Amino acid sequence: VKLIRDESIGTYSWDNKPSGTGSSDSEYGSNEWNDSSLKDVLNNGPYYNRTEGTCPYGKNNATTPCDFNSTGLSDTAKNMIGKTKWYLGGHINTKITASDFYNQERGTSVYNGRATNWIGEVGLMYPSDYGYAAGGEACLQTDLFSYNTNCQNNNWLFNTDFQWMITPLSSFSYYVFDAYNEGNVASNSTTIMYAGARPSVYLKSSVVITTGDGSRENPYQLFL
Repeated sequence: VKLIRDESIGTYSWDNKPSGTGSSDSEYGSNEWNDSSLKDVLNNGPYYNRTEGTCPYGKNNATTPCDFNSTGLSDTAKNMIGKTKWYLGGHINTKITASDFYNQERGTSVYNGRATNWIGEVGLMYPSDYGYAAGGEACLQTDLFSYNTNCQNNNWLFNTDFQWMITPLSSFSYYVFDAYNEGNVASNSTTIMYAGARPSVYLKSSVVITTGDGSRENPYQLFL
């Protein structure tokens, strides 16, 4: 079971390593999730450790204070999260449907031989997650760049903020896909500071639902 956090934990850069550091070949960072600055925050930094610290914000390793004492992962939550293969295949634009994105994510289209997967715990949503969340045959047949008001209003993953995704634009070294505040999916430089981070995880198979119906008023209660 995959969980995507309902709200952003803050607006940070996806990556902002200086040129020559890790996979970065420019001042705009890199779209290689395996050494992403945001990935580190989510998996071994302040969010994962439920503490305060600094988060990527701008070019060349610039940071901003971030405090996850109340929103970071608790020990109970971490015990429920499984290490999973996350797919890192990309595409050259967003003018494809959710199902096409699903296939691309599991493909080998990446920039300059970068990794096509990552084994880890906390990631971000895929474009296909966002596309499938709209539901309805018309929206499922619409490319994600061309989402109209109907697809936007019926998409439970949409909110009025920009939202980072884990998937790279395969034709550039430092662009990744994100959901725009108007409801469609496009791409942006990894160093922008106004896109929200919504952590996503896969639960261990041993986690069970003890009560609830999944609604906002009566959410599922999980037990390990």
